[in-house]
Amino acid sequence: MKKSFLGPFEWLLIAGTFACPLLTAFFSPDSRSIFANWEWWLTFVASILNIFCCVCSARGNSWTFLFGAIYNALYSFYCIKTAHYGNAAVYGLFFLPMQLVGWLRWRKIGTLGDSDRVAAKLLSARQRILLLSAVLLGMAVLLLALKYVNGRDIVVDAICTALCVLGQTLLTLAYFEQWFIWIAVNLLTVVLWVLSFFNGGYNLSDLNLAICYFFVLLSSLNGLRVWLKLSKGVTD
Repeated sequence: MKKSFLGPFEWLLIAGTFACPLLTAFFSPDSRSIFANWEWWLTFVASILNIFCCVCSARGNSWTFLFGAIYNALYSFYCIKTAHYGNAAVYGLFFLPMQLVGWLRWRKIGTLGDSDRVAAKLLSARQRILLLSAVLLGMAVLLLALKYVNGRDIVVDAICTALCVLGQTLLTLAYFEQWFIWIAVNLLTVVLWVLSFFNGGYNLSDLNLAICYFFVLLSSLNGLRVWLKLSKGVTD
C-alpha cells in the first residue's frame, strides 16, 4: 500500500495557509465588510489551491498541475485588477497552458518504482549558464514593457515574472534546480504583495497572498530537500 504523499509538515503548511487569513480578517475592525468582499474570497480560495499545488510539486506528485491550473486562472485575474501586469501575463498566458504540458511531460518521463513521484534530473553547467543569460535578458525586456504600461512595483514584478518562466520550465521538465528559482520567486512574491498591501490602502486581499506565499516559501525549501533525493533516485 502506498502511504499518503503528504506528511505532517505539508499539512501544517496547508493549515497555516487556511487559518492565518481567516484569523486576520476575523480580528480586523472591518471584518464584516471583509467577509462580504468577493476579492477577499477569491484570493483566499486561490491561496488554498496554491499551497496544495506547491506541496504536491515539492513531493514530485502530478496532482500539482490540476491545482495549479485553477490557481493560475484566479491569480492572473486578480493581478490584472491590481495592475501587476507582468504577473498577470505570465500566470494567465504561460503558466495556465503549461499545466497541461507539464502533466503530459511528467507522464512521459515516468516515476520512481511503484511510487507516483516523477524521476528528477539535474542541469549541466552549460545549461545553467544559458538559462541564467536568458533570464537576465528577460528581466530587462520585462522592465521596459512594464514601465511602458504603467504597472505597479515594476522592478519586483519584472524579476518575479522572468524567474517564474524559468521555474515553470524547469518544473515541467522535472529538473531539480527549479527549487532554487522557486525559493527566490516566493521570497520576492511575499515582498511584492506586502508592498501592494501598504501602498494600496491596506487591502486584506493583498495580505492573503502575502501570507500564502510565506507558506509557499516554506514549501519550496522542503521541495529542495525532497527533489535532491528524487534526483538521486531516492524517495522518502
